[in-house]
This record gives sequence, C-alpha cells and structure tokens, in this order.
Amino acid sequence: MEEHQTNFRYERKYIVTQNRLPKLLFELYSNNFFKMFPERKINNLYYDDFNLTSLNNNVEGLSSRKKYRIRWYGETFVASKKVIEIKIKEEFLNTKKRLNIGIHNLKNTSSINDFHQNILNYLISKKEYIFHTTFSCKRPTLINEYNRDYFFSRKNNIRVTIDNKLKYFSPITKLKYSEKYIIVEVKYDKNSDFINLFQNLKLTRYSKYAKGTIQTSSYSPNY
Repeated sequence: MEEHQTNFRYERKYIVTQNRLPKLLFELYSNNFFKMFPERKINNLYYDDFNLTSLNNNVEGLSSRKKYRIRWYGETFVASKKVIEIKIKEEFLNTKKRLNIGIHNLKNTSSINDFHQNILNYLISKKEYIFHTTFSCKRPTLINEYNRDYFFSRKNNIRVTIDNKLKYFSPITKLKYSEKYIIVEVKYDKNSDFINLFQNLKLTRYSKYAKGTIQTSSYSPNY
C-alpha cells in the first residue's frame, strides 16, 4: 500500500450556470489551455464524526480544517480501485494525504455501512493503524458523484477542473440532491504566477461536502 501527500497548492472555486459553459470553454482554449484527458466520473464517500466536526468547521470558515473521504472513478456501484483521501486546508493552501487501498465493491446505498466495516478490516489487515484509527471514529455521511473535465496551461502551470452533473445522497437521512450549477476549480502551486482568467465569474467557498450534507439534511439553511 502506498501513501502519498501532494504539495500544498492554492484552489479557487467559481459557480457557473449551464448556459455559461460554452463561453468558459472558449476562454480556456483561447488562453492555451488543453484538455488533459477525457471526461471522468468521480465518486466520493465522505466521512465525519457524530458531531459533524468537518461540516461545522467548513461552515464556520475555520482557516485550518480537514475533510475525509474515499474516492474512486467510473461507475458508482462497482468493484474498483479506491483511494482514501484526507484533504487538509491551511489558510488558503490545500494538500491531500492519499492511501491506495486496492479494489473494493460498494454494491448500493444500502450497503454503505458494510462497505465501511470492510474498509476498516482491510486497514487492520495491512497494518495501516493510523488510517484505521482516523476512520474508525467516523461514519459515512455523504456520497456524491459528478463528471469532471481537466484542463491545463503549461505556460502558467495552472490546472482547471470543470465539475458537472453533481449528485448527492445521504446514507443517514436517505435524501438526495442534484446541483443545478457547474463548479469550476482553478488549482496552482504556491510558487506559480496566478493569472485570473475568470474575473467575470463568481468566486465562492463552495464545498461539495458541505453543500451536499446540508441539502440532504432535515433542515436547509442558506449555503
């Protein structure tokens, strides 16, 4: 099993309406961005403790906070390679700790708790005690999926991702939510020269975990 931590980088997020997408793509190509590879479907199973500490820290806007999830690509309910990710935010910089955990199968939404227990057992069998301790005191709180396109500018060393068709499901409340907007993320190293190509877009603190958890909860405060 391989553990990996990414370099700290900046992330800027923007909310885009569906009818704005063609113009956005034109702006990217006009500024020498190229598509890195075909669109991919991303799935995340988010974790939080029973006090929803990760959610509350995000809503309160704490400068230092963490999010916990398992990520995989392709169809949601199929045996596939899974990766544990701990996303760490320090002020305006972000990094991720990743652990490849091999092929596991989440069969359906009703089997999320069984899937969680299988992951814990697997971590013990591989002597990944730190990750086991971290995730054993949490529970699955949200599953989401979306389609992502990746663009990159070699000149500025900037990556742009475009997330579309976002869907959320809470294993706790059994509620669903579909996002009508497109989420654009601009990612660049702390040593890169950032050029803002999206001055006409709305900069946002959009968090998929926070938005999905709130919208699938039994209350719906503004977010």
